[in-house]
Amino acid sequence: MEKAAAKRGVVFQAVKDVVQSLVDDSVVHVDKIGTSNIYWAFPGEASAALSNKLKSLECELAKTASESVDLDERLEKAAEDHPVSEERTMAEVMLSSASDANKTLKAELARFQSGDDAVLDAMKTGTPIAKEAVERWTDNVFMLKSFVEKKMGDRAGCEQFFKQTGDINFNNFDYVE
Repeated sequence: MEKAAAKRGVVFQAVKDVVQSLVDDSVVHVDKIGTSNIYWAFPGEASAALSNKLKSLECELAKTASESVDLDERLEKAAEDHPVSEERTMAEVMLSSASDANKTLKAELARFQSGDDAVLDAMKTGTPIAKEAVERWTDNVFMLKSFVEKKMGDRAGCEQFFKQTGDINFNNFDYVE
């Protein structure tokens, strides 16, 4: 078959790929006899396979239909055993409000989980560094104030200038409120 297709101008590999896909799909059968491969298919084999598949699907459909009828009967019986009452309606309302409260509390818990031990440890290790930086900049500000006072020669005038621009008490380095 491959040689006959090659004589008519069809690529050899394309024929081989098509035949292999038919073998994989169980449409064509193959046997190796000697050095050659023999391919065959029975005419009624495809229709027999389809009829077998149809029978299995019909059986599955009947089984599913019987399960559906059984579930419908059980649902009707459960509805009869547990009719809708005012007490049940109240219980459903209370359940929905409790569910909403649960969601709210879970959201709050998730918000508080961000303050876990790792964050606390990072803050504890960063505190001395931050304190050191605050002290360094406080010293820098007082050194700047001292420098400006020496250049101006007037401490009161210097303090008046800084109070106008920054509203800061330089005696104890507090912001005026």
